[in-house]
Amino acid sequence: DAFPFGDPKLGKKVLEEKCSGCHVARFGGDGSGMFTRANRKPASAQSLLAWVQRCNANVRTGLNGEEEESVAAYLNEAYYKFK
Repeated sequence: DAFPFGDPKLGKKVLEEKCSGCHVARFGGDGSGMFTRANRKPASAQSLLAWVQRCNANVRTGLNGEEEESVAAYLNEAYYKFK
């Protein structure tokens, strides 16, 4: 499991509550276009988590470590499939 301390269900909830507004504003639709851009996909589970952490820091969403790992776990389950 790429994110053994993450809970994908919690991650989906956190993403919807704290992240999707910005993603929708920037990418339209449901915001998922951010995760499917061919030239902007993370190369590994570690880079996916770093991406979530950077976004959290830059936008100041206030996610704690468990929430960051859970968002990464959800995104991995939904889009990336890192092992």
